Amino acid sequence: MEDGAYDEHFGPEASRPMLPREFLDGLSESFLQFDADWMCIDCNPAAVSFLQRPRSQIVGRSLWNFPRVSRGSPFGVLCCRVRETHSPEEAEATFPRRGQLRLLLVQVFPLNGGVGAVWRDITEVREAERELADSEHHFRTLADNMPAAAWASGAGGTLTFINEAMVETLGRNREVLLGDGWLEAVDGADFERLLTTLRQARQAASPFEYEGGFRHADGSLRVIHLHGRPRFRGNAFAGHIGTAQDVTERRRFERRQALLIGELNHRVKNTLATVQSVISQTLREVDAEREASLNGRLMALSAAHDVLIKRAWEGAYLSDIVTTAIAPYAHANRVEVEGPQIWVPTGATVALSMALHELATNATKYGALSTPAGEVKVQWAADDGQGALVEWREMGGPEVITPTRSGFGSRLLGRGLAGELGAPAELEFRPEGLVCRLRVPSREPAATDGE
Repeated sequence: MEDGAYDEHFGPEASRPMLPREFLDGLSESFLQFDADWMCIDCNPAAVSFLQRPRSQIVGRSLWNFPRVSRGSPFGVLCCRVRETHSPEEAEATFPRRGQLRLLLVQVFPLNGGVGAVWRDITEVREAERELADSEHHFRTLADNMPAAAWASGAGGTLTFINEAMVETLGRNREVLLGDGWLEAVDGADFERLLTTLRQARQAASPFEYEGGFRHADGSLRVIHLHGRPRFRGNAFAGHIGTAQDVTERRRFERRQALLIGELNHRVKNTLATVQSVISQTLREVDAEREASLNGRLMALSAAHDVLIKRAWEGAYLSDIVTTAIAPYAHANRVEVEGPQIWVPTGATVALSMALHELATNATKYGALSTPAGEVKVQWAADDGQGALVEWREMGGPEVITPTRSGFGSRLLGRGLAGELGAPAELEFRPEGLVCRLRVPSREPAATDGE
């Protein structure tokens, strides 16, 4: 029962001769009634249990004969004041019971010329409140000492908590940011996009990612990345908790890096074009086949660079490397490609691209792709170690004869790959078709915010 819930039953307007027995006996709180001479004239079973005395030793006893009660005691003073003012009052008081000091919430009210008193034991309630306050204090201390900006919102989307790092990130007072105040820091160009993101996340009770401009208190425009996850009370959506990361400098660095990489790519393309032109002029009247071979390798190198450009030269997925390298040779879907997503670092990307180019060129001239019925299957899987195993398998082509000498392609697939891939290719010249296995180093791709 909530504090003050007795007023409607025990207020000054309750002037009936006696309270209903069923009502009193049903109360979980203890009840005593005293007449105008301070004589106890009624009690309920809860009071009998609490006082650990039979009803016969409670009813008929003077208030001033109860243990620890006198006109100067807190309970005695409270009863006298209610008697004089005819207004109900409430107070907390301690009472020894079963060897322990218990905290009681006592309500005293005028009743039929005397007073009535109702009390309940709130010891555990207050202890729980203190523990909750201590826990909240520990949480806030921990949160305010976290380097990451953290926040929490209610089901309606308003901020209910932010830590000190969040205050520093936005450069505004905590009191200003709580509620909907933090939205005032959102850059106008991003305002509707943020509201849409938040609304959709609340409606779906789902996680969300958002990145946009926030105006710092010093006037600077900061790029803030928000990450939120839903929280629930039981099965009911209760809001989001999350972090806010200032990525302004990172995004500025990435833009500069993109410009530099773009300039580098441009220069590499120009250099390759120049080299290709020099080769064409030099070998035009000497050896057309050799010129075509060199041009093919330069084009393969250029294609490998294109794959790396898409990922800022951090590496590439194996599937992109393979499909790009064999694209000029994938006649009528006669090249089958199969394998999981595996990330390959930059150096290995170029080396593998060149190796696949040599294999595809050889297959087109002499192997499976030199005949209409021939096929090639390229498949890969994660190796037991820190890499992947790529297998090139030819079928349906001319009978394979083990070569007696090594050309550039064979040397590249042999010793040439060891530097970047860590091991040479394993070549099997089977009569039914060439089989080549390449071990490729791999790692996880570099993570970026919001990915």
